[in-house]
Formats: sequence, C-alpha cells, structure tokens
Amino acid sequence: MRKFLASLIVASAVLSAMPAAAHQDVPLAGKITAVTAKTIDVVTSEGEIVTLDVDNNTRVAMDGKRLTPKDIKIGQTVNVLGYGDSMTDLTAIDVTIASPGKSR
Repeated sequence: MRKFLASLIVASAVLSAMPAAAHQDVPLAGKITAVTAKTIDVVTSEGEIVTLDVDNNTRVAMDGKRLTPKDIKIGQTVNVLGYGDSMTDLTAIDVTIASPGKSR
C-alpha cells in the first residue's frame, strides 16, 4: 500500500509540473473574406487567410457600439483577438469592425 501511495504521489507531482496546453491570444488585423454561422475568414496584410470560430461569446463592436457575430460582413476591415493552440485552431474572442470611412 505504501508503494502504491508513493507512486501515486510521484505521478501527481510529475503531471502537475507539466505545462498545460499552450493556448494563446493571437491578435489579427485584416479584411473579412468569408462569413458563416460558425466561422469568419480574415485575410491579413501578408495575404494569409485565417479561419476563426465564432459563437455567442464572441464580442463584436464598431464605433463603441456592441454588435453580434451576425453583423460581420464580407469586405469589412477588422481587428480580431483570437484564442487557441495554433493559427488553424482559433476562436474569435473580440472582433472590432472599422468604421466604413476609417478602413485601411
């Protein structure tokens, strides 16, 4: 029994010392190229197309006014804060739509 407990303690110490999955915040800026009920595609200034998941927790704003993901349209210039493990696994946390007269 003591050996089992000692093994259990060592295993839990090793597992707790391991880093968690490397989720990170990823800021993006670009134009919306595609919109579905669950995703948006943003093309960056480098020409990279990044697909982000959107959901009811995604915050969307323009000119300080709160909007919904349904208000995101193709062609809009946006700043997006994504969260995930990699550029191919991102969820949009914040989407700020540039005013039509302020597009880059």
